[in-house]
Amino acid sequence: MPRTSLLDASALVALILRENGWRTVDAIVESGLALTTPNALAETFEICRHKKTGISQDEIRQLLNLKNVQVVPLVEEDVVEAGFIYKKAAEHNSKSQAQIHISLADVTLLAVGKRLDAIVVFSDNTWELIDLPGIEVRPFR
Repeated sequence: MPRTSLLDASALVALILRENGWRTVDAIVESGLALTTPNALAETFEICRHKKTGISQDEIRQLLNLKNVQVVPLVEEDVVEAGFIYKKAAEHNSKSQAQIHISLADVTLLAVGKRLDAIVVFSDNTWELIDLPGIEVRPFR
């Protein structure tokens, strides 16, 4: 049985706009249960608006529904874990030249990924720089 995948905003945008890596994201979505978080979905709306794509939020939601990408709610446990992940990123940045820019949407996505034992799908390998026990991350580009 395929594992659940949790898509970040960059994966959703790639899928929606057929940007670099979209075929990989599409294959992930087609292979099993694909989820995202409310924060990642909100970020997706904003990125599409900023890129002046002309795609409405309703159209984005319809496409994700057609692909059966579900939005999983956040729970208190996710918020607490997100705080720990954010702290780990800050500690990494204070000790390393390789700086990690991690958003609130990122840390909540990672926290949900840990809770659900899901593979977290994202655009680059920066999250791999932080030691995150119990969280599997996979870049799609």
